[in-house]
Amino acid sequence: MRFLLIIFLSLFFGLVGFTQEALTGLQFNPMVKAKAGDLKRMSYLATGLDTIPVTIPFFDDFSSNGVFPSSKRWIDHFAFENDDLPVFPVNLGAMTLDAINDSGNMYPNAVPGPMNFIADYLTSRYIRLDSVFSPVPRALTLADSVYLSFFYQPQGRGKAPQKNDSLILEFLVVPAHDSITQDDTIPVPDLWRKMWFANGMPLDTFFLRNNKWFVQVMVPVKDPAFFKNKFRFRFFNYVSLAGSSEPSWQSNAAQWNLDNVYLNIGRSRYDTIYPELRFIYRPPSILHRYASMPYTQYSDDPTNEIRDTLDILMSNRDIIPHMSSYNYYITNPNSSFSKSYNGGNYNIQPYFNVPYVTYQKFAHPAVPFLIPVSQADSAIFLMKHVLNPLVPGSVPGDTMQAYQRFYNYFAYDDGTPEASYGLSPAGSKLAYRFRLNKSPDTLRAVRMYFNRTLSNASKQFFYLCVWNDNAGKPGDTIYSELVMPEYADSINKFVTYHLFPPLQVTGTFYVGWIQTTGDNLSIGFDSYNNSQNEIFWNSAGVWNNSTFAGSLMIRPVIGKPIPLGISDRVSRNLKITVFPNPCTTNMMSVRFPELTDNNEISKGCTMIIYDLIGNIRVNTEFRQVTDVSSLANGLYFLEVRNRSGIRVGSTKFIISR
Repeated sequence: MRFLLIIFLSLFFGLVGFTQEALTGLQFNPMVKAKAGDLKRMSYLATGLDTIPVTIPFFDDFSSNGVFPSSKRWIDHFAFENDDLPVFPVNLGAMTLDAINDSGNMYPNAVPGPMNFIADYLTSRYIRLDSVFSPVPRALTLADSVYLSFFYQPQGRGKAPQKNDSLILEFLVVPAHDSITQDDTIPVPDLWRKMWFANGMPLDTFFLRNNKWFVQVMVPVKDPAFFKNKFRFRFFNYVSLAGSSEPSWQSNAAQWNLDNVYLNIGRSRYDTIYPELRFIYRPPSILHRYASMPYTQYSDDPTNEIRDTLDILMSNRDIIPHMSSYNYYITNPNSSFSKSYNGGNYNIQPYFNVPYVTYQKFAHPAVPFLIPVSQADSAIFLMKHVLNPLVPGSVPGDTMQAYQRFYNYFAYDDGTPEASYGLSPAGSKLAYRFRLNKSPDTLRAVRMYFNRTLSNASKQFFYLCVWNDNAGKPGDTIYSELVMPEYADSINKFVTYHLFPPLQVTGTFYVGWIQTTGDNLSIGFDSYNNSQNEIFWNSAGVWNNSTFAGSLMIRPVIGKPIPLGISDRVSRNLKITVFPNPCTTNMMSVRFPELTDNNEISKGCTMIIYDLIGNIRVNTEFRQVTDVSSLANGLYFLEVRNRSGIRVGSTKFIISR
């Protein structure tokens, strides 16, 4: 058996070459997917709204965190409102158009090739462009100087649109209607006119050409035909996929970010200002290294875990300076802890003179206190940041808030993937570094976030591994288990792999994987938070730091035993023995030597046999003696799951007749 296993593993890993890491776009958007179930309810509540035109001014800065465009201003739900993908936006939040539809899936016609296709639309409601109603009702004319303005950016933190891709703005010329003839009624679709477009390019090229991260576009409304009670405009994008034809590596592409869409009268091409004080990026973690960490680990060394200062990005979008105040507050829900910071007053200069505030007390406020230590297992604190003008009403201020969480896991990521991370070929290794304050401690589980890939092509076995430290890089393998990905269909849906038995770790340790195939495992990648120095991949036996700035969505669970909420004992990862192995007949026996009564495991359990590339060859009720006559000679993986779908255990075996 040992000789045959060596032969199979040699064949399996014999073609392994140099490891390569790759970053691809998402093939499914979990945030949209999580909200897609609410879309029918939203559409029902909005039924009939489109027949009621809105009045000008029309403005949207996409800062509501609503995922879908607001039905108060827009009629479709294809674009994606978020604050993760835009780079240096006008304000916190933007609207992204890409190749993923309103159900969170890639469009059915999104296939690799030279041809591009129309993907997302962002379409306004009907707008009353025939009249204004304040201070008194009157008709609009060309003399009212109507402009539509917006800011746009290709790529952001996503994938760059190709040069033959484009973002397009159109105005509605004639709404859809029925043309009635003597013999028939002919439906006539909407007639649109192209008013502006931009060709695709990477963000770095875009910045070099414009010396700006977002470019503002001013579009005059000059045709009298548009001055009607049912004016409408829309954005849409052309997408082409130049990626691999391999399903596990195909991904979302051609992303465009929009911000501050503004339609009003009395404007000119120089009217580029919407005066306001704004935060640009969401609140940072108060922790020095992590987005979240175990409360017990924080409590062991709070001084070194809390940041000395925060990084806050804010801007004055007006053309004149504004004397302003900045404060932040941190409290926990039961109000037993409350601290505040007062940055005093500062005269914030206009964006076009100084894009972002550099004043130390505003841009890098100190953290002159510690989060309280405790023996509790977890804690949560609310951080609220407030930016206001000293003269009330002179210009709008801004407020943002976020929770600082202390649970039982380490996390560099914020829980939202902007991309997928993968390695190739088979045999590739990935290790993610974490450091303990309280040492030793117990590693109970590893939580991993997998993005679903086309045709589920990434659902391949891999070895979940833990390494100790060797002079700042992964050392010896101290844990290894064969597992398979489970996909995330919603935000913050991590797969938890429990370690049996739990593993004692000390000081610095690493968690990660070794691949059994060259397919993209498609681990969630958070481009917003950067822990690049903690990510290592192995090429030809040498550990290297990742070339990508961001954080992997992998979270080791540390500390006390985890309540599983499952009464039966098959929540354990039990040892499985197969006899004979190699199997030379058509029947094979499966046993759990740790159990005195193997009938206990038989009740409601399922047995699944996979081939070398992850295809399911047998899926049946668990039997202690199983017919394997349908299996050809080769190496296979056996997995047993309980009635709740939780893996009981796994092993590998060989058919050799």
